[in-house]
Amino acid sequence: MNQEFDENDIPNEQQIYSSFQSQSDVSKIYFLSNHQSKYEDQHIIYLFKYFMEFQINKIDIQYMNIYGTCLSKFTNQLKTNNPHIITKVLSHLRNQLQKIIFLTELHVAFLQSCIMSYNYKIGYQFTKSKIFLQESQDKKNQIIIEYFYYAGLIANAQKDYDEALRCYKIAYKMQPASVFTFEAQKLESLLSFRLGLELKNWPNPQNSVLVSKLKNIIENQGFKNLQERDNDVIYDQDINICLKEWSIQAQLYQFLQKEQELHSKVHFDFINHNFHFFEYETLIGLLMNINNVHNMFSINEEKHYLEFKYNNLTYKEINSKLENRYDLLKSLSQKK
Repeated sequence: MNQEFDENDIPNEQQIYSSFQSQSDVSKIYFLSNHQSKYEDQHIIYLFKYFMEFQINKIDIQYMNIYGTCLSKFTNQLKTNNPHIITKVLSHLRNQLQKIIFLTELHVAFLQSCIMSYNYKIGYQFTKSKIFLQESQDKKNQIIIEYFYYAGLIANAQKDYDEALRCYKIAYKMQPASVFTFEAQKLESLLSFRLGLELKNWPNPQNSVLVSKLKNIIENQGFKNLQERDNDVIYDQDINICLKEWSIQAQLYQFLQKEQELHSKVHFDFINHNFHFFEYETLIGLLMNINNVHNMFSINEEKHYLEFKYNNLTYKEINSKLENRYDLLKSLSQKK
């Protein structure tokens, strides 16, 4: 679609249904789910109206797969030029899907659409607020695997790492094994690697090789010379991004460990002088990631410095306690 879609630009009935094979909603949705080419404007307008009027108690559950297919295609086509339309649709669907007590293909498509359109918050709010019946989960394991795989990606993007690890674990423990279970294993390994957690050994050959090489990097402090052109562990985008981020973060953590032995505070400019970050936001993001794992300092964004903690106390708090102890000892000495 070359021009942006205006939700208020509604054509007449004949324009909307001109390329549909039937007048029933199910037949139209089925037609659009199998539509191979790009959706026309009248298709987009129809789907927008359909999803915005979507009521879970008025639809047939057996057609959740075709609703899911249409939602994924709809999102993929509008995510660039009309992201606000996707956000409206997903916000409405979130409320409707919360009324279903078991997982369906539409749940999977919903989370996938949240990721494609960068509506992570909507997806995260849904996954954290919804619990599904266990007895219904046993019927379609592949749906469960895909749902928790995407839920893990969303939790990871929202920096809820415990939730991300929980979702990946559910995804790779389900049977039968599939590309999603292997991807969940890989992403758990990469997240554990970033967080400094123990790496699991996997029966899957590709993931086993990945874990072996990640362990080798840790043991040999390979982050110091980690380069994309000469490191054979980097064979896909997820691993590439993880290693680049971890490499910088690991070096920054070691730098801060040394500074902690010498100073109570470190100014951002001093860190930038050593690492050449272009923006404070980049530095603060890395510092927060380090702090999520090690809880070693407090960050003052307004004054652009960090202050180290010692046994979860800041240097100022320690001085205050020492002064109080000194005053107490002095008063006791005077009483004697």
